[in-house]
Parts: sequence; C-alpha cells; structure tokens
Amino acid sequence: DFHGLSLTRDKECSLIRKWQTLIEAHTDVKTTDGYLVRLFVIAFTKKRPDQVKTNCYAQSAQIRKIRKKMVDIMTNEAGKVLLRELVKKLIPEVIGKEIEKQTQGIYPLTNAMVRKVKVLKKPKFDITKLMEVHGEGDDGDAGVAMVVEE
Repeated sequence: DFHGLSLTRDKECSLIRKWQTLIEAHTDVKTTDGYLVRLFVIAFTKKRPDQVKTNCYAQSAQIRKIRKKMVDIMTNEAGKVLLRELVKKLIPEVIGKEIEKQTQGIYPLTNAMVRKVKVLKKPKFDITKLMEVHGEGDDGDAGVAMVVEE
C-alpha cells in the first residue's frame, strides 16, 4: 500500500548549488482509481557546454513558463494512470526526464525529479469491489485436511 515518497535530505542537499536557479512546482492530481495525490517537482537550470559566464540564472518569465509546463506534465502523466502505474513511473524518474525534454526550448534544465509525493485522499473502501477482484473463494482451492498423528 503506497502512502507517499520523498527524496532523502542528503540527496536534496547534494543537488542544490550556487550559480543556478532552483525551480519548484507542485500540483494535486486525481488518479484513475480515485486516489488524490500531491506531486512536488524540483529542477535546476543547466549551463550550456560552450558557456563562459559563471552563472546560469533563468528569468522570472522563463521560470513561470517552466513551472506551468511542469504542472501540465505532472497532470498528464499521473492523471491517466492507476496509482500502481504511477508508482512504477516514479521509480525510474520518467516524469523528471519528460520535464527536462519538454522545457529544453524555454531554458535547459538538469536534475528534474519528483521531490515528494503525498497521498491526500484514498478512495472509499468498497467490499463488493474487493470481492469482485478476488472472486467468491469457492473455486476448489480450499486446502488439504490435516492428519494429526497421536
């Protein structure tokens, strides 16, 4: 049962450096199976290979565009799948790679990743749905009678 996910403190601290812009975004997404999750994403600006200037700061308008794009990507990726598939997407960092790819035209980003996931609301527990998934239980798999030796 998935309750949430977050980056460790040492990983977050290793990413944060001077001379670059840190861009964060968050959004609430409802998965197809009824879970309401809040996704937090973090990304950093990247120096170009031939860049001479020491810093790589993004302008505030660029940051706003990137943040909007991040929210769109998060809602698209997480809103169309079950929670189980969302967790499978979080592990190989699919959402972060997609953000890096799609924001390349605004400003090149590096280390875009899902920083934290919170499960805000779980769907109501439905016993009929559970029975539907697991069957009635009368399919001949009852087990073998135990023989007790005295």
